[in-house]
Amino acid sequence: MKLSKTAIIYTSIFFIFYLSLVFGFLIGEDSSGGSIQDYTIHLGALDFFLEDTLYGLRNYLDINAKGGVHSPIFIVFLKYLTLYDDTIGRFFFLNLCILIPIIFYITLKNKIKIDIFLIFYLSNFFFISPYFRSTAIWPGDENLAILLFISSIYFYIKFLNTDSQTSKMNYMICNIIMIAIASYFRPVYCFFSFFYFYEFVIKNFKLNFFLIYLLLSALLAFPAFYYVFILKVTFFYEVVGSFNIANSVSLSYTALLFYLIPFIFVSIRHYDNFKLNNINLFFTLFFSIIVFKFFDYQTSTGGGPFYMLQNLFFKGNLFLTIIFALSFYFTNQLLEVHKIKNFILLLILLFFELDNHFYMESFDPLFLICIFLLFDIKIIDVFFTGNILRKVNFLFIFLFLFYLAKIIHLYL
Repeated sequence: MKLSKTAIIYTSIFFIFYLSLVFGFLIGEDSSGGSIQDYTIHLGALDFFLEDTLYGLRNYLDINAKGGVHSPIFIVFLKYLTLYDDTIGRFFFLNLCILIPIIFYITLKNKIKIDIFLIFYLSNFFFISPYFRSTAIWPGDENLAILLFISSIYFYIKFLNTDSQTSKMNYMICNIIMIAIASYFRPVYCFFSFFYFYEFVIKNFKLNFFLIYLLLSALLAFPAFYYVFILKVTFFYEVVGSFNIANSVSLSYTALLFYLIPFIFVSIRHYDNFKLNNINLFFTLFFSIIVFKFFDYQTSTGGGPFYMLQNLFFKGNLFLTIIFALSFYFTNQLLEVHKIKNFILLLILLFFELDNHFYMESFDPLFLICIFLLFDIKIIDVFFTGNILRKVNFLFIFLFLFYLAKIIHLYL
């Protein structure tokens, strides 16, 4: 009876969060601040595909003026999503996005063995993300890629949890397919293939795994390779063709530290990895000098919360350099980058913003997904010991305050 009552409570919480998303749909919520604009751009690109999908794919560069920097595969998806009615298509997409917290819950349940209702409750953090909410309400490629990415993690966790070589092979193949499809919607997700290659093949080398991973990956990547390098439809070139690496790396590190703050607060009394690390300190000082000298973010939008604070209250780069130094040192410590697995993941995340624009949506909710499901770090072990409910509530409060700050900034 007690278990049934607990199940009812946590299921009710999920439906309340879901209804809040439906309410956001009805009022046209855009708590990210740019999803409506992106969706409008997508619709402008969509006109190019209405008559002939193949013609649109071949001539996708012609619509760069209309914002054709997103994957043309997503525009094709959007074409069929809104084929009969835009509102019905958007509402269907919103409900498709609900699979993200559900698959996250199933995956995390397979990874750790704690109270399943606490894991189910934790999985609701997506509903507090302004970027998840806005992209679910105004269809964007971000949530589609995340849905497929979490699916790839599910098969990765299943791979780790089985001793059967046949099952491992099958899970690896499913993982490759999921991350490949995710990459067709958001090409940057292809970098996670390097992480999976290390985990599936390099760690415990087996020739048959190696050959199948390479052959299947090459087969699935060939259409994209042919499209970009043979047909030369380089739709993303203007975005990544030129960038300031000091901008990208510094803003990425400050964003990662921002999302690590609640984990630091709930774990600091039980965590012993805050001791001084001389190697990390040396690289922190070295890269901080580079950031102070070369940071020059000129874009009028984005930048993250710490960059916004600098613009409001400080002049020059000193404040951001100090924040970067703290971010670089503590992020490297907490993510335990001395472990190869964690180092590869961190590099991949840094590659997500190698362009002239920096938006928090690249890491929200992606970084939290990686924290809970992929990184091998003590801070998460501590998070899931003791009073877990209190720690989850603290994380929710932190994320809600950020969501509230976004709302206030955008509308008030």
